[in-house]
Amino acid sequence: MIRPAENICRISAYRACTILICTGLLLGCASLPPVAASGPWVAAKTPRDATYTIDGRAFTLEGGQTTVEAFPAAASKTVVEVFGDPVNGDLDADGVPDAAVLLVETTGGSGTFYHIAAALNQNGNFVGTRAVFLGDRIAPRQLVIRHGVLIVDYAERRPGESMATPPSLGASKYLVAREKQLKEIKLDEGEMIAAGEVVIGHEVRSFTPCGAGDAAWLIGTSPALVTIQASYHMNMSDASPYAALFMVLTGQPVDRPAEGFGADYPAGFYATELVHSLPEASCSP
Repeated sequence: MIRPAENICRISAYRACTILICTGLLLGCASLPPVAASGPWVAAKTPRDATYTIDGRAFTLEGGQTTVEAFPAAASKTVVEVFGDPVNGDLDADGVPDAAVLLVETTGGSGTFYHIAAALNQNGNFVGTRAVFLGDRIAPRQLVIRHGVLIVDYAERRPGESMATPPSLGASKYLVAREKQLKEIKLDEGEMIAAGEVVIGHEVRSFTPCGAGDAAWLIGTSPALVTIQASYHMNMSDASPYAALFMVLTGQPVDRPAEGFGADYPAGFYATELVHSLPEASCSP
């Protein structure tokens, strides 16, 4: 069982607002030739039977695991298995649920290597992606898909700590599906991923994060502003004026502008990336 990812951000003097993601609290679910002769794009009926690629090698699971010899008659074997249960959610905005899995890889040595991968739903069959490495002997805490973003929270060791030391330093990765593969969203210091309603119009350029009572002004120098505006106009061409479009953004809360229309808002939001535009989504669970 994986608990929902929750976090609270504060926007300046702005009241507390719930953000899409952050680290959760407690435990949860969650040159060699290719191993699979049929290649990495084999469709499967379930995520536990899909083919995933780790370090360029394709591993086809059966019932959530597979064991492969490094080479014929080798004493050591590579074992790849699903940790916990897959989680479900739409990762590629096609309206059907995909899945994400934590994969554990052991090779006969002392290492236990954790990876995250997606199984994209293609006409009812699941196609595995390349896996993204998380770490050696980490402690997974939670795995969830929220508004098209895959979030994995885990504990790792501090720099210099021995592998004998239990991992205790919280870490997170945020990923999205791009061109049938997982891409990590990199956040700079102070940045976050936030979901909410965007309104663009005459004298209006607002973003209201889910859980916030007040809207923030989208700062004019935001690197993602042009993309946000273009997506809004494309998706809302037939909508009534000042209708809201649900978006997932990266960025950070900042002070409101000192003058202009933005000065009437309680705070500003400096948007660095448009992650998703989701016309059918809302802040409701």
